[in-house]
Amino acid sequence: MKLRLLPKMLLLILLPTLLGLCTVTWFSYTRGERALAVQIDDELAAVTRSQAGQLGSVAELLHKVLDNAGHTSRISNFLKAGSEWEKDALRPAMQASLKSIAEDFPLLAAVGLLSPEGVVVGHSNPAGINTNLSERPYFKAAMQGKSSVLNARSKVSGAVTTVMAAPVMNDGKVLGVVYGTVDLTMFSAETVDAVRLGQTGTSFVYDGSGLLLMHPNKDYVGDEDGNLDWVRQILEKRNGNLSYTWDGKEKLAYFQEIPDMDWLVVLSMERSEVLAPAAVLLRGNLMLMLAIVLVVGLIVFTVARSITTALKNEEAFVGRVAEGQFEMSDQQRAVHEKCVARTDEIGGLSRGVGIMTENLQKFLSESEQRAQEAQKATEEARQAMHEAEEARRAAEGARRDGMLAAAEQLEEVASVLSSASTELSAQIEQSDRGAAESAQRLSEAATAMNEMNATVQEVARNAGAASIASAETREKAQHGSSIVAQSLQSIEGVRHISGQLKEDMTQLNEHTRDITRIMGVISDIADQTNLLALNAAIEAARAGEAGRGFAVVADEVRKLAEKTMASTLDVSSVIKAIQDSTQKSTASAENAVEQINRTTELADMSGQALQEIVATVDATADQVHAIATASEEQSAASEEINLSIVQVNDMSRQTADAMGEAARAVSDLAAQAQNLNTLIQNMKRA
Repeated sequence: MKLRLLPKMLLLILLPTLLGLCTVTWFSYTRGERALAVQIDDELAAVTRSQAGQLGSVAELLHKVLDNAGHTSRISNFLKAGSEWEKDALRPAMQASLKSIAEDFPLLAAVGLLSPEGVVVGHSNPAGINTNLSERPYFKAAMQGKSSVLNARSKVSGAVTTVMAAPVMNDGKVLGVVYGTVDLTMFSAETVDAVRLGQTGTSFVYDGSGLLLMHPNKDYVGDEDGNLDWVRQILEKRNGNLSYTWDGKEKLAYFQEIPDMDWLVVLSMERSEVLAPAAVLLRGNLMLMLAIVLVVGLIVFTVARSITTALKNEEAFVGRVAEGQFEMSDQQRAVHEKCVARTDEIGGLSRGVGIMTENLQKFLSESEQRAQEAQKATEEARQAMHEAEEARRAAEGARRDGMLAAAEQLEEVASVLSSASTELSAQIEQSDRGAAESAQRLSEAATAMNEMNATVQEVARNAGAASIASAETREKAQHGSSIVAQSLQSIEGVRHISGQLKEDMTQLNEHTRDITRIMGVISDIADQTNLLALNAAIEAARAGEAGRGFAVVADEVRKLAEKTMASTLDVSSVIKAIQDSTQKSTASAENAVEQINRTTELADMSGQALQEIVATVDATADQVHAIATASEEQSAASEEINLSIVQVNDMSRQTADAMGEAARAVSDLAAQAQNLNTLIQNMKRA
């Protein structure tokens, strides 16, 4: 199938453009997806570590509460009491201490005290006293002098629970065990349930055996998922991430171990939501690619149509000239003058073709005129020969009557014939010189057309090289634009994470303030307890011997109050340090957000500049390519014109040959006239 110039230009420009845009779009999408996956992986891993650190901090605090409870004099004195009456005297204080711990720390649903035999001798809920827990693993571990944790399902209620236990020590000897039952529902509400990541992100906690301890959906709590493949991988790896399928949807899970609690914090999110920005990028690139193809196609069609229309008109004009039709209609003349008025290469070609046509028309007109003159002279010679022949026949018929008169008449005819022959010979010689001159000028025009064709081809080659250089520049500019776009996406992600970090630090600061208020209440209670102990000691001293035992108890209460005050001061110092660090981190986060916003603006400006460069390079490449194509078409038209000139040159050569033949014929006629003159002279002498 033979394609014309316009479809060729559209295909040669649009197909490489479409292929390049598809390549850039796919490259941008794959690079963006990989960069986004790496960034999301780091961010979700950091969030998981932060969540695990928060849970671990709260659990560590609960451990310290139980451990400090084991060092209080109320509990240690109760366990050291040797007689039942002494234990009964100390039991109310011990019970009050356990109940106070449970009230001050709501995350501990119950707090109890175990004797060395494993029997509950004290409990924040009196209904739990006298229960035998000697077979519990946490009791056995605590009796070895180690704090322990047990995650299990309650044999009484069937609910999932976590139990912490701490030994009560005295001079290196274990006197008993203080244990606390963690309220996982409240723990989950304050930690795991508060985590919100997008639309599908959830956080939950497994123990080391795959028992689900905490989850926003309480219907799932208590499920034993250790037999699931992806849960089994989490239990084996303990830290890291993996992909799995749940309810037909591909998900990503990031998990972090809390060793002291035998907990595994898991953060899960659907992969489609994680990579949603990459999908948005792909759709945007496809829409942009379609728009670019449409705009480039419209521009190329408009430019190519103007070029092909002009070349088609010049082709028709050259075709008519090659057929010998030099005259143009008014419409054809208007179209040709419109092409001549152009300021580009096509205008120059049209002007050259017009001048060449005028010269050809002039040369052919001169040749035709000289040929007509030669033909006229030949006819006159023929007429003279005819008259001479008639005169000869008349002379022969009337030789007897008037030889001399006939001779005189023949002499006159011969003179006229000789004169006509001479004049005709001169005219034929002049026509021969004109034909030779026309042939020489046509040969010079052909040489000039060859030189112009070589120049046009050189222009086409230079335009092609410029088109290739423009294409390379455009590719590099587009690559830089895609890198800036990727940088913008990464900076936006960092800005989002910095904002979340700022919110988390603000929330942590509020929690530390709550703890500070609680510690203030504890300090006030300790001060009041100390005052009450001093008052009790004074009253016991007034009672004398009868109040001595009560004085011992009051002294121990005072010592306990002093220890509590000292511990409260230590905890307050730590919390104050945490608050200072939190405020500094919050200020740093705000500064980071401001710097990231400034960086985003600069990167956006860079991206816009690169887009403008790409647009300019595209326009330049299209213009250069159009020039190259027009030069190729001009070269083809020049070849056709050169062929027409060669044909006209052959016609001039043939005309020159005909003039030569006519000259020889006239020479023969002159010779015959000379012979006739000689004959007349002989007749006169006779």
